[in-house]
Amino acid sequence: MRYLVDDSKWDPETGPILFYAGNEGDVYSFLDNSGFMTETIAEETKGLIVFAEHRYFGVSYPFAPEDSFTPEHSIYLTVE
Repeated sequence: MRYLVDDSKWDPETGPILFYAGNEGDVYSFLDNSGFMTETIAEETKGLIVFAEHRYFGVSYPFAPEDSFTPEHSIYLTVE
């Protein structure tokens, strides 16, 4: 699973951890389009930002991309 961490505005003593669960796509595209969270909220709260990429999207395939969506491999594409 791919994830990104931005601690440029984080105060480890008082800042929260702001976790972005991502969407169905590449994690960088969501990071690049989430300025409200990465700039405004992180700066106001002095938060640590963690972006995660969903399994089966971006490059977070549990199997080779061409095999990941076969019935026997897509059983892991669940909320559990």
